[in-house]
Amino acid sequence: MIEIIPLTPETAAPYRAFTYRTYQAGLGGPEGEAGTLRIALGVSFMGEPAGLLLAHPPEQDEPARVLSVFVEKRFRKLGIAGALMSELKACLTRIGLKQACVEYYALHSYQALERVLLRSGWQSPEVYSRYYRCDIVPNRETRWIHRFKLPDRYTVMPWGEVRRDELTLMNQLQEQDFNTYFRPLFQEEHIEPNCSLVLKLGAEIVGWSIVDRQLADTLLYRTLYIREAYRDLGLGILLAAQSAQRIARTDAAHLVIQILTGNERMQKVAERMLVPMNPIVTEYKRAVWNF
Repeated sequence: MIEIIPLTPETAAPYRAFTYRTYQAGLGGPEGEAGTLRIALGVSFMGEPAGLLLAHPPEQDEPARVLSVFVEKRFRKLGIAGALMSELKACLTRIGLKQACVEYYALHSYQALERVLLRSGWQSPEVYSRYYRCDIVPNRETRWIHRFKLPDRYTVMPWGEVRRDELTLMNQLQEQDFNTYFRPLFQEEHIEPNCSLVLKLGAEIVGWSIVDRQLADTLLYRTLYIREAYRDLGLGILLAAQSAQRIARTDAAHLVIQILTGNERMQKVAERMLVPMNPIVTEYKRAVWNF
């Protein structure tokens, strides 16, 4: 018999091993408490913990997000994942929400997740971005990193020297194609200040690049943004080269670069600059559920 349980701190312990360590501490926390998950659904089969689904409510302009869904191997093919999806839909509907999304790497058994999504009525998943994982040491002397120089009238400022009021203005920017992905205050606790840069023309900020360190040996080049009025001037590759020079001087072994599928400029940069560095490429996919 399948039983779905909204988890609380008292009932969450048997289910913690079913999700990523990042989410374990907040699993089953009080609703509304900072840093905790609003929806945590455990499922048992014949009284034994069998699976878990975690979701987070909407943030800014994003829909509710499925963070994790897992069914223990010996309980698979029993309809448990589908039951979790049905209960998630009911939970979101009760609080007035009509859309959810899920994002995931195309690794391991992702095809099984996609079958569950499609059977539950989700839209077909699409490739949202690609991650290029490069080894830093063998590529430190790559020609383009050192060839591109900034014109004298432009300057770069390390992240740690940017004023807080400047970051706030950057975060509130209203321009075409500007979204959460580019906001400088998004997940700022992970920003590597020596590699992340702001590009200025005089006193005006015209662009920025953000590098995160979420693992000790790996840097994520998360964002490169050039203001709308300054595009088509070749500034993106110049700023990328400035960050790459600083990345090469760090103790990190690997660099991961995320490039959005819809960013045609950066797709061209990837073909020209990254592919010769022999990266490992992983697709990052996104699916949406309207109900």
